[in-house]
Amino acid sequence: MVTPTSLPRDLPTDLVERFDLWASGIPYELGFWTHWAQTRGGGWPDEFAARMNPETPLVPWLAERATAAGLTHLRVLDVGAGPVTSIGYVPPPGMTIEIIATDPLADAYTRIFDAMGLRRPVATTFAPAEELSAYLPEESFDIVHCRNALDHSFDPIRGLTEMLRVVKMDGQIMLYHNANEAEGEGYSGFHQYNFDVEDERFIIWRGDKRWDVQTELPIRTWMRSRRRGHVAVLIEKRKPMPRERENRFRERFAENQRALMNLLIRRSLG
Repeated sequence: MVTPTSLPRDLPTDLVERFDLWASGIPYELGFWTHWAQTRGGGWPDEFAARMNPETPLVPWLAERATAAGLTHLRVLDVGAGPVTSIGYVPPPGMTIEIIATDPLADAYTRIFDAMGLRRPVATTFAPAEELSAYLPEESFDIVHCRNALDHSFDPIRGLTEMLRVVKMDGQIMLYHNANEAEGEGYSGFHQYNFDVEDERFIIWRGDKRWDVQTELPIRTWMRSRRRGHVAVLIEKRKPMPRERENRFRERFAENQRALMNLLIRRSLG
């Protein structure tokens, strides 16, 4: 039992700290999207109109990849999509499409948009990047897309590992992110990790810690990275993911639940 005066000595502090830092960004994120919805895009009215229009074509880079793969039916996952996906809805001629959009704040976005009577072409559903395979079938998507969201997660390597679980063999993960955003934002709220490209290698870093992503992933992949204003990364899945042991899944669930509970305790104690 946790006493009201102290936290357990063996508390996984790093995980609690990561949850705490991430959670501190929720008010800003919800405030931003509430204003975006109220003002119909604020300073970006064209983007609002495109996202809310079911006749918006699929974004070119995604459409080109699907066409090159010879797909007649495209199943795409947009991770960290916010309240409404930005990838478009209408595929190239001769192709059908199914879009799943996920975000850990999905339920809050639904309340915001429903209260305003705004109907989204594809409603975002709940799934954290770090636990996608707990909510979605493994090897079930042709393309997994993530724009300006993975660097906002509390464990981006784990998020990428889960993207590899839910994408099909020879499927592709497409990342498009601002470079080194956490550094520019002073490591506030969701901004805890920097994305960059060094010698054509995709690098995630924070302070004095650096991760060469290709060497951190559990399977061999083909990866292409470039930085031209933004960090763009294309990852192709070349080997099947090893099945995650059921007991490890249970262990991770227990770790997360304990960290979240102790975060609530910490906050209740001030």
